[in-house]
Parts: sequence; structure tokens; C-alpha cells
Amino acid sequence: MLAVLLAGAFMPTLDFFIVSVAVPSMTEDLRATSGEIELVVAVYAIVYAGLVVLGGRLGDHWGRKKAFVAGTALFTATSAMCASAPDVWWLICARALQGGAAVVLFPQVLALIQLHYPPTARPRAMRAYGLATGGAMATGQLIGGLLISLDWLGLSWRWAFLVNLPVGLVTLVLAPRLLPATSRLGGLRFDRTGVLLFAAGMVLLVVPLTAGRSAGWPVWTLLMLLGAAVLLPAFWLWERRAEALGHDVLLPPGLLRVTALRTGLLTVCAVYATMSSALYILALLLQQGRGLTPLESGLVSSPLMAGFCAASMASSALTARWGTIRVLKVALWTRTAGFAAQFPLVLASAGTVNVPALAVLLAVNGACTGAVMAPLLGLVLEDLRPDQAGAASGLLATAQQVAGAVGLSVIGIVFHGAGGHTALDARRAATGYRHGLLYLVLMSGAALAGLALLSRVRDGRRPAEEPAGASRPVPSQD
Repeated sequence: MLAVLLAGAFMPTLDFFIVSVAVPSMTEDLRATSGEIELVVAVYAIVYAGLVVLGGRLGDHWGRKKAFVAGTALFTATSAMCASAPDVWWLICARALQGGAAVVLFPQVLALIQLHYPPTARPRAMRAYGLATGGAMATGQLIGGLLISLDWLGLSWRWAFLVNLPVGLVTLVLAPRLLPATSRLGGLRFDRTGVLLFAAGMVLLVVPLTAGRSAGWPVWTLLMLLGAAVLLPAFWLWERRAEALGHDVLLPPGLLRVTALRTGLLTVCAVYATMSSALYILALLLQQGRGLTPLESGLVSSPLMAGFCAASMASSALTARWGTIRVLKVALWTRTAGFAAQFPLVLASAGTVNVPALAVLLAVNGACTGAVMAPLLGLVLEDLRPDQAGAASGLLATAQQVAGAVGLSVIGIVFHGAGGHTALDARRAATGYRHGLLYLVLMSGAALAGLALLSRVRDGRRPAEEPAGASRPVPSQD
């Protein structure tokens, strides 16, 4: 069962990160602008972030097994649509549909782990989940670079999407046989107004952040940002009113009365705001700045994969020996220092990069990320009741994707704005990368601040802070 679930987590995560290494090839083949290509990368996260809470509720309504199988089928089909794109706008639309398929698939994974693994076995399952999703993040660049460089049948960047097809088909065969049957809440009514407000608000926020720079920040981008500033607070007010009236809501505000969940989400957002954005500017620096092939670019980033896998496998032993909070603090401090240490390796004036030293620091970054991911997600979810699993996993996935989409949009503005609006050369790419590093250091510092707040909350936690009716949480084994 766990292998099937991890396949369902691996595919959507791999798809998000593998696209980064394909950006230069897609730009050339589809004759796309930098804004259009950024939208190809970000639209997946836009749709996912806007609707993923609905995906968690769909699992409650249909039954998680049925939702998992349906999501796998849709994700496989939309991957084929992306691979067959004749132009950039077809690809953007197909990526949006692919994000919608991931909405149905991905939230069921965490919910099934929470519901069907006992507390004694859950840390091992969460460690495997962190290894699968983080491994997809880490190997995306290498797998994508290898497939694009081999260029079988002349399909180039299209292999970044075709790789999902065999995994999806095998998962479709095994899931009905191996996943346990789950109950469904047949009387559940979806919060349609909440879905519309949240999805529209996220689109109005991320689209102008992604496309506004290359378009010269026309009036429509400012109007969209203003609309987001209206719709997202309106969504929250609607959810509070609906919950007070006893209606089914998309995102129960009562969940955020769990102080550890609320503060943990801040830390998760800060960490995930740096993951895809760091890989995105790395691919641009190496391929368009240094002239490396996709395979060479993937090989440079492969130490990140090795560091991530090693730390992920050791994370359980590390937290058992030193405590979760202590391990997270050390890993995040080291990760922040690793980003800062890249500044002297990338010289903007000469447009040079010390690639071997950069690869070493990428290994450090990967190890720290691997040490953080599974323990942090476990902390966020550990105090919740079983009946909160679906909504909480949807909320967590939303936080991850919102942070990833906004982080990618912001670092695109920083990178291309600092590097200039003309075609990238070595100097412009190095300049943009150094400005991107400043963003990464700041966000990593924000993650440290969030973790400090979470640690204080856990140390001073009182039963009165928990939602009404909640049972007292089992103390942590840190």
C-alpha cells in the first residue's frame, strides 16, 4: 500500500520540479517569452494551490481510494496532453489541467497515511513520504536533464512529461488491488462559494506576479493584485460565517485554533518558498549563463539529490537522538549559511561560476532539506484528530503550493529584473542569481523565525489552546 501511495506523491512532485531543467529547451522550441515560460512552470502550482483544499474534501466525499484512482488516471492523461503541446499556450492550458488532476490525487496520500497507519508505524511512513517527495524534487533536474539530452525520437523537453505515463499506468493497475477501502461521507455538500473565492483569489495573486514583469506591469496586473487583496480576505470571512452557521466549509477556520498547526504552517511556507525557486534560477544560471547542456546541469545538481536522500533516511535516527526541534534548528541554520556561502562563488562582474564548489554547497542544501521535510510535516500534523485529517492535509498541501507558486513568481521578478530584460548572457545570469540568493537567504531566515515561534508554542502549550472537543494530544517523543 505504501509503495502505491508514494507513487501518487512522487509523480505530481516530480512534475513540478522536472520542468525547471526543461525551461531553456522549451523556450527555444516553442519560441516563448520568459513570462510565458514562467507561467508554464507556475500555472501548475496556481491551479493546485487554488483547488487543493477541495481535493481533500473530495476524498471525504467520494472515499479516498476512489479519489486516488481517479486522480491518477487524470494526471496520466493530462501528462500526455502536455507532451503533445504544439505551442506554448497549449502547454500552459494543459499544465493547468494537470494541476487540477494533482488536486484530486495528492491530498489523498497524506490523509491515507494518517488514517491507516497506527502511531507507532506512522513516523516510518512519513519518513518514506518525505523521501519520495523530496527525492522527486532532488532527482527532477537529473532525470529531466538525462531524458532531454538523450532526445529519444527527437522529443527533447517532452520527455519531462512522458516520464509520468509508465508510472501512472502501473499505479492505476495496482491501486484498486492494494489500497484499503475507505468510507465516504455521502451527505457532504461542497462549499462552492468558498471554492470560487479562494481559487479566484489565488489566480488574481499569482498570475500578475508571474507575467507582470515581462509585460511591463500594465494596469491589468495591478487590478488583479487589487482583486486578490479583496477576494482572499472575503474568502476567510465567508468561511468563518459558514462554520459558525454549522455549514460544510472548504477550509474550517477552527483548524487554525491549533496554535502548533498555525505556527507550523508559517515555517512550512517559508521553507517551500525556496525549493522550486532555487532550482529554477540554478537551471538558468547553468544552462543559459554557463552554456551547460540539460544533462550537465542535472549532474551539477545531483549532489543535492545525494545529500537529500542520505539525510532523509537518517532523519528518524537524528530526531530520536537529538529531538525534532533541535534537528530542525541545526538544519535550517546550516541551510541559510549554505545559501549565503554561494555569493563568492558567483561573480557578477566576470560572469563566472565556481561549479565544483557550488556542487558541494548544493549537497549541503539537499542534506539540510532532507533533514527538515518529514519531521516538519509530522510536527504540523501530529496534534490533529482523525476526523480533521482530510481538511488538514488539504490545508498543508495548499500552504506548500501557495508558497512554491508565490516564491517562484517573486524570484522570477528578482532574477530577470536584476539580470536585465534582454537575452541572458553569463554576466546577466550571474547578476540575477546573486539577487536570487539574497531572496533565498531571507526566506530561510524567515523559516528559522517560524521554527523558533513553533518551539515556544510547543514548550508553553496549554490544553485550552486546542479546538473545542479535541482530545488532549499525546506528548511528543522528542
